[in-house]
Amino acid sequence: MLTYKPTKTRTGAKRLLLVTAVAVFFGAAAALVSSTTFGFFSASSSSSSSSFTTGTVTQSRSAGGDCTVSDLLPDGLQHTCGTLGITYGGSVDAFLAVDVLIETTHASGGTDLYNPGGSGGLAVTISSTSPSVTSYSVPDVAHQLSSCPIGAPVGATCYELADDLVSLTPFTNASGPVTFTTKVSIPTSSPTGYQGGTAKILLTVHAAQSGNNALPGGCTTAGQSCPGANWN
Repeated sequence: MLTYKPTKTRTGAKRLLLVTAVAVFFGAAAALVSSTTFGFFSASSSSSSSSFTTGTVTQSRSAGGDCTVSDLLPDGLQHTCGTLGITYGGSVDAFLAVDVLIETTHASGGTDLYNPGGSGGLAVTISSTSPSVTSYSVPDVAHQLSSCPIGAPVGATCYELADDLVSLTPFTNASGPVTFTTKVSIPTSSPTGYQGGTAKILLTVHAAQSGNNALPGGCTTAGQSCPGANWN
């Protein structure tokens, strides 16, 4: 089975002065792989009966929070907004991946704050320690969703990139926590069209047991999207 420790999030992101507000939200989720590929079992038997127990893929949120970065200026400086810690605790080894969802809006300036198809918008950098990954892939214009998830701000444009691989090495229940950090900045070249825009960044971490789920051949770099694995 999989466990998830829910946390209370806040959704406020307010416009102040001549600058933009960015709300960064962190979330943790655990996902069970398809039962057709879940091949880990332990067995015990006696002369009268046999019993079998499936392995588990479990993770918990060990640290984290949500925060609001406000009064961002087009100065090119990076602002750190919270961390997310995930600890894997399953009885079978598993790969971890993270999905990155960005929900963005515009104000009177008319340009969404996160604008991967243009220049001068919000720059987002996601990294982790244990393992050390300096930069996870973030969604670009090709990853724009046709509609935003329920709960997104009214009028938002949403981008999502799924399955950024956390490590080429499977995690065990003896592995330490993985700490993700998100940083945001606005370049000095940012035009006034971004003024008053907002962005909400959500991370979702999930697992897939590794015993009979080999990584696809194209998944060779941690931090890059790894489609085709048996993620759920």
